[in-house]
Amino acid sequence: MNEISNISVLLIALVSGIIATIAFLFFNRLKKSKYDSEQNKAVLESIRNSIEKQIYNLNDRLILNEERWRDVNHLLLRNEYIGNNTPITNSRQTYYSDFLKANGITQNDLLIDNRLVFILTPFHDNYSEDYKVIREACTQSGFNAYRGDENYIKGDIFPEMLKLIVKANLIIVNVNGRNPNVLYELGIAQALDKPVILISSEPDKLPIDIKSKRFLVYRNYTELQEMIRKELQNLL
Repeated sequence: MNEISNISVLLIALVSGIIATIAFLFFNRLKKSKYDSEQNKAVLESIRNSIEKQIYNLNDRLILNEERWRDVNHLLLRNEYIGNNTPITNSRQTYYSDFLKANGITQNDLLIDNRLVFILTPFHDNYSEDYKVIREACTQSGFNAYRGDENYIKGDIFPEMLKLIVKANLIIVNVNGRNPNVLYELGIAQALDKPVILISSEPDKLPIDIKSKRFLVYRNYTELQEMIRKELQNLL
């Protein structure tokens, strides 16, 4: 009887040891898998940042002089942009389309905030000063200016961006860098018939007599700030 009892104890101990070993190996593998996943994400993020930086540097080289700038921005220099002297007006309520419904926009989101200016700009250090200047000009004129990354959003950021586009009284778009996300959101804003101001820096030789109300070409940040303040006077 004692022998059977001893064997049972040994078997239980053996099985327990095997289970503990398997559990240890399993959790170790999970831990390593999680570490490898996070490491891979970090590597991919680093690669993405590197490629993005190279693209911006290439764009800077492409617009190094007036001839190159005009070649890159020929669409923005078309007569309908340059010759459009229509003042910016307050936004009208957007039609509640199936596209808006499918992306979580409610009827309440359609109410225009007359003091809200939504800024579409690349989320990159190269353009952080551009954003600060635009925001300051808006603030000094009595408006609240935001861009899409200022609030932490868990999950898909697009519905929140779309909500800000819909609610905003004005959209200011920094087309410097030709960021695909910015251009995509610009297309949405224009499709929703939102008042839009496009801005871009200019090379030294670009003529200063471009006075489009829809497209602002600026030499420096002081000039940009003054241009935006004048545009915002139409909304007050």
